Amino acid sequence: MSQTREAYHHGDLRNALISSAVRLIGQGGEAAFSLREAARDVGVSANAAYRHFDDKSALLTAAAADGLEQLASRMLKAMDRAAESGKKERPAIARFKAVGRAYVDCAMAHPELFRLMFSGSGVACLTAGAVGLPTPTPWELLGRSLDALVADGLLTTDRREAAELKAWSVVHGFASLALAGHSAVPTGRQRHAALESALEFGVLGLCATKIPHA
Repeated sequence: MSQTREAYHHGDLRNALISSAVRLIGQGGEAAFSLREAARDVGVSANAAYRHFDDKSALLTAAAADGLEQLASRMLKAMDRAAESGKKERPAIARFKAVGRAYVDCAMAHPELFRLMFSGSGVACLTAGAVGLPTPTPWELLGRSLDALVADGLLTTDRREAAELKAWSVVHGFASLALAGHSAVPTGRQRHAALESALEFGVLGLCATKIPHA
């Protein structure tokens, strides 16, 4: 019996449908998924599924929220490990880089879910405050890592403003190019080195105290 069927038989059909949606999206993408298929996968009628979700869009929004929760969990664990690693690197920088690595790792591990999280369904779950949205969110965890850079005297308060967007653009761009198979992003160990270089670039860009002008 699948995990989704087990969840249903324990009386949690809503979460069983979400889990099924996440798995089915991972197999065939958002376009190849339907609410009826999720219901069939769990072992219930479509009518039973419609008692919890009005349509496919509603279930996709819930699945995107589940993906964001997975991402937040990865980021939080990575931050905790970085704080305990004892590497010869400022703890605030180590945590900031760990957040970026976790983000890219999540994208590579669950590409279809990652795409869903940043599609219209992902936007919908953020704007609608979907049930199951993680606390803290990935955006808030990134903010914490940036605040730590400020507290450690590495990031000035004036450069802290809107720094989330700048940092997010670096890792999201890297992940998106990697998933697209773009030649700019290498594979294997070289990809790891390229990501480390991008993260270092992000740290230097954010923490620079002065930009020279001609």
